[in-house]
Amino acid sequence: MAASLEAQVGFGKAPAARTAIVLLAIAGTLAAAGCAATDPPPVAAPVTETATDLAPSPYLAMLRDHGIGASIPSRGKFVLVNIPSFELIALEDGVPVLRSRVVVGRPGNTTPEMLSSMFAVRFNPSWTPTPSMVRNEGLRYMPPGPRNPLGRIMFDLDNEEFIYLHDTNDRTLFNRTQRALSHGCIRVEQVRPLAAWALGVSEKEIDSMISRGTHSVALPEAIPVSLAYYTQFPDQNGEIASYADIYGSRHGTQLVAARARASVGAH
Repeated sequence: MAASLEAQVGFGKAPAARTAIVLLAIAGTLAAAGCAATDPPPVAAPVTETATDLAPSPYLAMLRDHGIGASIPSRGKFVLVNIPSFELIALEDGVPVLRSRVVVGRPGNTTPEMLSSMFAVRFNPSWTPTPSMVRNEGLRYMPPGPRNPLGRIMFDLDNEEFIYLHDTNDRTLFNRTQRALSHGCIRVEQVRPLAAWALGVSEKEIDSMISRGTHSVALPEAIPVSLAYYTQFPDQNGEIASYADIYGSRHGTQLVAARARASVGAH
């Protein structure tokens, strides 16, 4: 892709410094894969619940009563994306504060289940398609701008699969009932409110940040993000709703197994 690794790192440097530069060079190469943007995200450790957390909120208690083990902490910020319901829920201290429709990966390019962490918001990102996207779909590198598939905002997540949350240049997709349409990353309808909440600023400040061109803003604190797969999940009224098993996999039995584990634990 570029000059040799030896030329990039420079062998006149001290061993420790040389090792760090090698790792950065490798990360830059890997960033061209998947649905990654052109600049690779740095590593950020997931935030975990501490022993000082208090009793779960009524919402978390309700989830656990239904056998949904989403690993949501009782304190702090947390983002849950339920893939089958095409929904993102932002929680603070165990209470939902934002819900958004999302677009997830199509069956041929599934969104993986994972627990990651969000550590930065990138404004006006560029986009580089994978070689298979270029070969099979004729897609090309897209600079920042209104035609960019990532839209104006991208949320950097710490994971090795280069999966992240982002805006989109086609907001009509959120009007569809079936929204398994992406190459694996998650497109978020309420992207500006989510960015404002994650950074602890107003949506007006988010608009100002967008106007400054391409740049990244680190979050005050990393936010855990769970990409989960529940074919039965509470709706906005707290009622359990059923959703299609869009990936046609083992996930359809996940809730039954979770309830069984919860029942054993309760006794």
